[in-house]
Parts: sequence; C-alpha cells; structure tokens
Amino acid sequence: MKWRQRKQSTNVDDRRSRTGGTGRGLPSIGTLLFLWPVIKNLLRSKLGIAILIIGAAVYFLDLPSLIGGGSSTSTINEELDNEQAAFIKTVHGDTEAIWSKIFVDAGARYSSPTLVLYRGSTTSGCGLASSRMGPFYCPEDRNIYVDLGFFEDLKHQHGASGDFAQAYVLAHEIGHHVQYLEGTLNKVERAKQQAWGEAKKNQLQVRVELQADCYAGIWANHAHQQFDILEEGDLEEALIAAASIGDDRLQKQSQGFAIPHTFTHGSSKQRVEWFTRGVKNGDLQDCNTFGR
Repeated sequence: MKWRQRKQSTNVDDRRSRTGGTGRGLPSIGTLLFLWPVIKNLLRSKLGIAILIIGAAVYFLDLPSLIGGGSSTSTINEELDNEQAAFIKTVHGDTEAIWSKIFVDAGARYSSPTLVLYRGSTTSGCGLASSRMGPFYCPEDRNIYVDLGFFEDLKHQHGASGDFAQAYVLAHEIGHHVQYLEGTLNKVERAKQQAWGEAKKNQLQVRVELQADCYAGIWANHAHQQFDILEEGDLEEALIAAASIGDDRLQKQSQGFAIPHTFTHGSSKQRVEWFTRGVKNGDLQDCNTFGR
C-alpha cells in the first residue's frame, strides 16, 4: 500500500509509552495480591527489604535484557513499532478523509473516532482492553483500540501478512463507527434484546460484522480513487486476512470443527464476499446485510 508522505490522523491517543520506556510496567493488581503474603514477610527485616529493592530493580529495569544486550534490540523494536504506528495513523487519516466526504455527499457530518494505540492492556469505555481481544470499536466512548502486537499475530498465527491486511482490519473497525453514527448498532442491540435464543442474537451480530467488512471495502474503493493507494497484491492481502479470521476457520483451528449457529462474525466465505462487494462499487446501498 502506498502510504508515505500522506497526512497522519491527529485524533490519536498513543498509550504505548505508558508502560515506562525500555523497562516493564506495573504488575497487575491480581499479581500484587497473590504476592502480598511474601512481600509482607520480607518487609519485617532489613535483609527482606534489601531483597525487595533488588527484585524491584531487576523487574522494572528489565536488567537481564539489558545485560544481554537488550538495549539495541529495544531500539530496533521501538523503531519498528513507531513505523507501524505511523502507518496505522496514516490509514486512520485516510478513513477520516473518505468517510467525511461520503457523509457530506449524503447531507450529513462525519465525526471521527479516536484511535487508541496501546501495548498489552489498557482501559476503555467498554472495560479492559487486552491484546488477546484484538482491535475493537467501543461505542461507549467511540474509540477504536489497537494493540499493534495483533498484527504480528495476524501474520504468524493466521498467515495474513502485508500492510493492506492491517489497513483492512482498521477499516473494518471504522465501519463499526459508521454503523454507530447511522444508528445501526443501537437498533441491533434492541433487536438482540427481543430475540429468542443465542442463535438469533448471533445471526444479528454476524450481519453487523459483515456490513463492517463491506464498509471496509467501500473505504478501499474510495481511498484508491482519491489517493491511489493500491499496489499489486494489496487486495489479495485484505482478502486473505478476511478469510483467515472467519469464524469457521478459527473454530476449526481451535477445536477441529465449526458450529455455524455460534458464529458471531461470519464465515471466511461471507467475509470475503462482503468486503469484495464494498470494493467493487463503493456504494453504501450494496452493504445492506440486513435486507438479505
């Protein structure tokens, strides 16, 4: 994807550095409670206090890593991390430009979500944001949360590499924000409350996710027209990413078989189909997953 020398979004809350430079962040409350009996006993003697001080220094400064030459590795990782962040900020800027124009053409106003970048875990309006959750949109605070480490998992665990695979993932989450602005998310939540059984609720959620895939395709269509972003192989990268995170494939990888009525995001085939539909014409009317 051609992305350099384009405007990066400034609507970004970058929390990556809040864990404290090359050292480590604070241990979790659960870890502290688990260790408290040991800490309490150590505090009763000077030797115990000295052990605690040394242990804290080793933990927070990550001394084994530094002794083993970790400082140069950390610098390289930081450079790669910043490169990754610059790319995601640029894609976010592209989505702001594209969706603002689409909304204006429809006689409406687009308000951009805040992009929150973090590593490990952070807080969100929807509760704890963890790297295990993958990127997600929180309608409670209208933020998109992205742990950059997810893209390594996407590449190594799901076989979806390439920068446009990453752009697709962010564009999908932006699609959820568009659904929020349209009122779709609220309508679906009300429908879920009235639905009988988990299978019906899951079907509604699948339609939400597939529409977000279609909206990601609409962004790709318009962004290429406006910024000439696509390079050879880019769309294939997005299609591979869409297929790799289909519910059927994920379930087969984890348990050996798929259970369709438990799907919440759609099958690989469906995700590819709806993203492709958005890319083809770039028309919102082609993304009506609820009318099919």
